[in-house]
Amino acid sequence: MSQPLAPRVIVMNDTSGRSHHGCARVMRLLYQGLGRHGLQIIHRSMARSEWSREKGFAEALESADLIVINGEGTLHHGRAAGRTLLNVIPAAKAKGVPVAVINALWQDNPPEFLDLVSGAALVATRDQRSGSELAKLDNVRTLPDLSLSAGTAPQLGPRDQFYCGDSVRWSTRRALALAGKHLKADALVPTKTRASALWMEKPFGPWLSAMYHGAAPFGLPPLQLAATEADYLRLLGRARMYLTGRFHGICLSLVTGTPFLTTGSNSWKIEALLADAGLPQSRAIAEEDLATLSQDDLNRPFSVQETQGIATFLAKAQRESEQLFADLAALAWRGQR
Repeated sequence: MSQPLAPRVIVMNDTSGRSHHGCARVMRLLYQGLGRHGLQIIHRSMARSEWSREKGFAEALESADLIVINGEGTLHHGRAAGRTLLNVIPAAKAKGVPVAVINALWQDNPPEFLDLVSGAALVATRDQRSGSELAKLDNVRTLPDLSLSAGTAPQLGPRDQFYCGDSVRWSTRRALALAGKHLKADALVPTKTRASALWMEKPFGPWLSAMYHGAAPFGLPPLQLAATEADYLRLLGRARMYLTGRFHGICLSLVTGTPFLTTGSNSWKIEALLADAGLPQSRAIAEEDLATLSQDDLNRPFSVQETQGIATFLAKAQRESEQLFADLAALAWRGQR
């Protein structure tokens, strides 16, 4: 007897092309999890792509058994990109293809977004606050961001460096860079990076860094770009403190056990992550207060209670993400046509 064909899956909002180590890790772990549970990927729709005009999407939809939407930071404040993603749900339903929305932030969306997502067969938010926003639905669960789903990633020390990261917001990037300047950071280490070698070449590198950070290059800490996710983790493993405004900068600090301070982003994602991980909100600093940070403020190793809470949070991420992948596989098998 021939073996049944592996269910065919379309993945939408693939963020691996965003030159962002956190997003690259999310997608790597997502594809590995789907593959581990016997699913085959027949189409990848990249972030900010218009799926209705995307080459090969219509053909893939005709044979798909499941669509998985990677929500990440797209589904908030009624963004057009979020509406585009959610519009695939009724289109897929018309073809008899179930849709799962996973790893999603959900904040301050209009009622029509809720109407659209209610057609999904499974919804998984990445923080409790987002889950509360969708409490009216009966198919919602919450589990930590997929970047945390592989558990801890210990790095070899010594931890003797102070790094400043970046932010999705230009004003915060600038404030972080200037904080790094007055606090004499060892380097600027962004979570989002660029592949171009110009970033590392003299005389271009300092000026490109200045453009990205919105500050004159004179006196800024040197830019240290990690070429790969593994290189970024190794850099974090050297840090006694990481000052960042990136959600995934915090996530990867958690997996490497790196003490951090943070500032807000373009949504509640950072504050929600701290709450879910059982970390004090005092690790978050208002953007306007970055200019007055002192060296004493940087002496914030994790307490015993914080360390224990992080371990519990990462174990939860591993356990519940594996259950999510199993449930996605079951949904895909049921969706086979």
